[in-house]
Amino acid sequence: MCRRQFKETAAEVLMDTQSQARYAVKLHFLAGLAQAMAETNGVCQYPTVRESLAKLACYAMNIEGLFNSLIHNPRVDNGFYIPDRTQLYACQVIAQEIYPKVLETIRKLAGGGVLMLPSSEADLENDEILRIIEKTQYSSVASPVERVRLMKLVWDAVGSEFASRHLQYKMFYTDASYFALERLYTKYDWKSSKELVEKIKAL
Repeated sequence: MCRRQFKETAAEVLMDTQSQARYAVKLHFLAGLAQAMAETNGVCQYPTVRESLAKLACYAMNIEGLFNSLIHNPRVDNGFYIPDRTQLYACQVIAQEIYPKVLETIRKLAGGGVLMLPSSEADLENDEILRIIEKTQYSSVASPVERVRLMKLVWDAVGSEFASRHLQYKMFYTDASYFALERLYTKYDWKSSKELVEKIKAL
């Protein structure tokens, strides 16, 4: 009975649609974080950096578009409009593939900047250590302390224990990738796709 509730009602679809909303917002946050880091480090003018930032923007817009398609292209189920399950499964597959790429892109942009930081906020309260921080954490657009805070936030997002846990969560919370792909395979409208092939063959 419990298994049927999950698969035969809208429970799974509504729960995972909400999750995609959260994911879309998080990718926009991570893109903004990477842009802020690039601006603080004064590297936005480099074509390779702009290319990496554009990829982050593309990932964020991709997931936002998929989320919007869930909301604006519903299916009728027992008289109720709910997001399309096939689109949801496609969204999950792409989400699993994108998140590791997002973190890798930000890690490359950050380089060693997320490692060469004060060990804790207590270092900022020590005058001798603070003088060293002010000499080494240079930015033309932010104070040394502001730069440290930003780079600590980047580390929280891509390198900390929290970040590692969320990477694992994002890759497996809807099951292993082969289960997600299997669900999509069983729901996809192969008949319509094959009919397109037959129409071309008949010309």
